[in-house]
Amino acid sequence: MSGISPSFYKKEIRSDFLVDEKRKKVWAVELEMLEKLDEVCKKHGIPYWAFYGTLLGAVRHQGFVPWDDDIDLVMFRDGYKRFQEVAPYEFQEPYFFQNSYTDRRIWALSKIRDSRTTGIEFRDLRDFHQGIFIDIFPLDSVADGIHGEFNSVRETQGLLWSLVMDPGGTLTGLKQELMEGRRGTGELQIFLEIAKKDIRERFRIFEEFSLAHFGETEDVNYITYELNPCNYKSVKKDWFRDTEFLPFEHLMVPVPGGYDKILTQCYGNYRQCVRGGGLHQDIILNPDIPYSEYFDRYL
Repeated sequence: MSGISPSFYKKEIRSDFLVDEKRKKVWAVELEMLEKLDEVCKKHGIPYWAFYGTLLGAVRHQGFVPWDDDIDLVMFRDGYKRFQEVAPYEFQEPYFFQNSYTDRRIWALSKIRDSRTTGIEFRDLRDFHQGIFIDIFPLDSVADGIHGEFNSVRETQGLLWSLVMDPGGTLTGLKQELMEGRRGTGELQIFLEIAKKDIRERFRIFEEFSLAHFGETEDVNYITYELNPCNYKSVKKDWFRDTEFLPFEHLMVPVPGGYDKILTQCYGNYRQCVRGGGLHQDIILNPDIPYSEYFDRYL
């Protein structure tokens, strides 16, 4: 693979953790996809940054967190919009650009997958692209405690996402609010019309609404982390104003200039290594066999 020396694949101990040959091969697949993504983003002038565990790895380990098995990137919503437009034709076989418009699952992020490999997240979806992947998360404007007028945007954004994922339950709640006098008839009618649309069209409306209001606050976050609070708290948009480049294995990756503030916000004392299971610990990873063949053989 491009830029990767044969010695990279040898097992080794990193931070008292054994990184075996298989994990190294998984990493190599992801690094190759990252190189391709970097090429595409430079070609189209789309900023992106290493984030979450990948940012942590770049700062603390100059590469992967030893017990991690994926690459996480973020883009601002406007850049992410451009990326979604160009990626379907920029990533051809053996790669596949996967999002809510190119495959059957609806989710708020995008992935680049390598169809020559196995990265099975959903064992019941045989007709779904499930090669090893890297994740690309859009960052949207979120409430910052300063721009109070944005609270109504936040509420609408949450309702639009709920209409994507659970239109029936969302409409039931809205009708109850109408009966209690907490919502107007005209507003309810708008959401009723959206609920009638195809799920991808509902999702498109959600994304367009998020894009229309990007930049209206000081904070950004991945929307599902914002709607379903987790450890990944919102961060300041200003922390991305400058971009630095840090070593990540054999590559140099772009990171937000305010990475210290971001990592502290997300992880606290991030310099201290705390080994734990990742978000993908239940995924079947095999760099040597296509996911379609893995399904046929083992599932």
